[in-house]
Amino acid sequence: MKAPWETLFGTAPTVLLNWAAGGPLFTLVYHAVRDTPAPHMDALLRSRSQAAFAREIDLLAKRFAPVDLGTVVEALQGGPKLTKPSLLVTFDDGMREVAEIAMPVLRARDIRPAIFVNLDFLDNRVAFWRHKAALLADAVRALPPGDPRVASVQSVLVERGVTTRKPGGGVPEQTLAVGWRERDVLDTIARILDVDFSGFLATRPYLTQDEVRALAADGVAIGAHGFDHPDHRQLSDEERFAEVMGSTDEVRKRFGAPHATFAFPFSDEGLPGGLFDRLFASGIDVTFGTSWPEPARHPRAIQRLCLEGSPRPAAEQIFRRLAVGASTRLFTRTGRPDPSHDGPSGQLGRRSMGEAR
Repeated sequence: MKAPWETLFGTAPTVLLNWAAGGPLFTLVYHAVRDTPAPHMDALLRSRSQAAFAREIDLLAKRFAPVDLGTVVEALQGGPKLTKPSLLVTFDDGMREVAEIAMPVLRARDIRPAIFVNLDFLDNRVAFWRHKAALLADAVRALPPGDPRVASVQSVLVERGVTTRKPGGGVPEQTLAVGWRERDVLDTIARILDVDFSGFLATRPYLTQDEVRALAADGVAIGAHGFDHPDHRQLSDEERFAEVMGSTDEVRKRFGAPHATFAFPFSDEGLPGGLFDRLFASGIDVTFGTSWPEPARHPRAIQRLCLEGSPRPAAEQIFRRLAVGASTRLFTRTGRPDPSHDGPSGQLGRRSMGEAR
């Protein structure tokens, strides 16, 4: 028997779904699909098992026709528009499980995803600083009560001002609050706790360049996610521009990507509109954020939904977000769903983003 949310998802009128979402393209972002615990990720995201991932993809594929990144870019550049509800599956960070666990599910369904890689992590040369923080938080939790190393770690965090972000949290939560600007403090904490990040990298958590090339040869689109996953809200205008352009150019050079595509780490919320104008004028084809179904900041700045932040079923998460999108659009000048349109936004379909907003 289907859950109520799945029933609602399967029966809701397409025109209403598209209107609430602001367009025909529904874009998902995952990070890893895995069947075993992962201390470097478990405190950050709720990764799907292979079976759960397959169920979500099957549910979505019943309402959205899978498309690849090239089709989306072409639609934005004046090519054939998306005329029916469409699904684009993406992955961020370049985790090894994407190739080993997620891809068999997608191949069996003839779905070609897009993978946005961090260049510094490839070949397991550098550990993602957020993964370092999760490993260290896990190590602190494993210490016996009264262990003096807990106080030593907290002293380091206080000195760097990190504890002010989690004033009521314990040392593990404060460790997880370390940001990109003070990421070097994680190596100091690792020495206190005797945590060996080289041992973590030896487990090959990230894709190799050869694996990325093999995925590209298999029809997977490769895009950039930056060099070392900075939070762009903490960067200057010139740092943002250099990070996007430099990593995108490098991805195209290394992997022969036909399009210049970039997924902003964390989010593109709060970034100045002039940044997008500059990026697209400089050769970037499309960017991705994580604020679906909020109105896009630019017709070529696509928003995605991450399902890994909540244990709620996919259909429930989608409808909760659609409710937000619908309430936003009810108070805009378009006001009501137009049954004569599929509701596409930007240049992906017949209506422009200006109309949709």
